Amino acid sequence: MAEPVLVSDDGAVRTIMLFRPEQRNSLDYATGHELLRHVTEAARARSVRAIVLGGTERAFCSGDDLDALERHLNGDDSLLPACRETGDAFYLRVCEEILAAGKPVIAAVSGVAVGPGTELACAADLRVGGPGTRLGCGLIRVGHSGIFAMLSRVVGADRATELYLTGRLVEAPEALRLGLLHRVAPDDEAVAATAAALAQELAEGPTRAIALFKELRERCEGVPARQALRLQNQFHRRCWAEVHDSVEGTRAVLQRRRPRFSGR
Repeated sequence: MAEPVLVSDDGAVRTIMLFRPEQRNSLDYATGHELLRHVTEAARARSVRAIVLGGTERAFCSGDDLDALERHLNGDDSLLPACRETGDAFYLRVCEEILAAGKPVIAAVSGVAVGPGTELACAADLRVGGPGTRLGCGLIRVGHSGIFAMLSRVVGADRATELYLTGRLVEAPEALRLGLLHRVAPDDEAVAATAAALAQELAEGPTRAIALFKELRERCEGVPARQALRLQNQFHRRCWAEVHDSVEGTRAVLQRRRPRFSGR
């Protein structure tokens, strides 16, 4: 049986790809478990300075596996994509790892992203799509609620509500306008390569400073502006004290040369 998640390294960039093309990269227990394991390992590996999360050309992730849902309705939860000890949905845990990862995470969103797939994409720091990319919720069609936590951070509560209530999928041009995508590759076959090139560029940057930015972003979430400004100043001082690249970057500007960032 083929592995449901494929992993490869290119220098300091690790690519983690859902690989269940016949099931449109839907999540069952084995797929969710492996995805969480690989994202967690990449997030904590010092040798990895950027992560690409992707799927196959027809689908990034189409949500929960239909066979797993059918079995659940018949009283068998063995295939549900959730931790058996805690009941946590695996996509939820993966989103937490992405948010906490001290390095940039790029979602290569080929084809469709629905439900948990949209949340995974929205948890990433940057999203690359193609002309055929479509993102949305779809839960209202099956009488469920959710897909708000990450989606609303990207498009706002009002637009997230509209996407939930209508159940519609957002196509690439609108996704670009809404911030659901940051870049659109010239064709769907180029999505993975475009995301990989962006990841390589970021991996050569001051990734320790990026880690502090991500921590600052999470700590400023929902915080009053004056408190957020104080937090920002603390992190600015932390950069000088903790980030070697902040000294290298400043010296490079003063010496009118390109910085040589080490990720420290």
